[in-house]
Amino acid sequence: MDADQRLQAYCESRRIALLQPLGHGIDGTVWESSRQSALKAFYRAETYERERECYRRLFQSDVANLAGFNVPQLLDYDNNVHVIEMTIVFPPCILDFGKAYVDQPPDYSAEALTDAEQAERELFSDDEWKQVRLVRAALRRYGIHYFDARPSNIMFPRAAK
Repeated sequence: MDADQRLQAYCESRRIALLQPLGHGIDGTVWESSRQSALKAFYRAETYERERECYRRLFQSDVANLAGFNVPQLLDYDNNVHVIEMTIVFPPCILDFGKAYVDQPPDYSAEALTDAEQAERELFSDDEWKQVRLVRAALRRYGIHYFDARPSNIMFPRAAK
């Protein structure tokens, strides 16, 4: 069963409908549901399990906001079809925990971690990067090591024009 079929199975089992796509990436696809929630169907079980564990940990700690960033709230999930259902959030927010690790960072070399952080750093302004660092530190207090800092995952409010 592919991700779209698994997403349909999730919806059928809960008697909800898909409304519109909210996004997609290398880890999965996200849709708005008729319950005004976001449904994320994952392409790989490993990524699903990592993201589910992050959302479970944050849910169990009643975290809806970290360092000023809204965090989607876990509503439901299904281990058989690798779908997570969560609240829809708006900027400032942090999304996508598929590349996060729980309790210990991945076993990358110091050089690889430095290179990755520098690449991420270049995607944000100086002020934004300070806030990205704060939200990552807040996540680490919950044992979550976040490795996908980019503007589509850590969103800031748009400046009024």
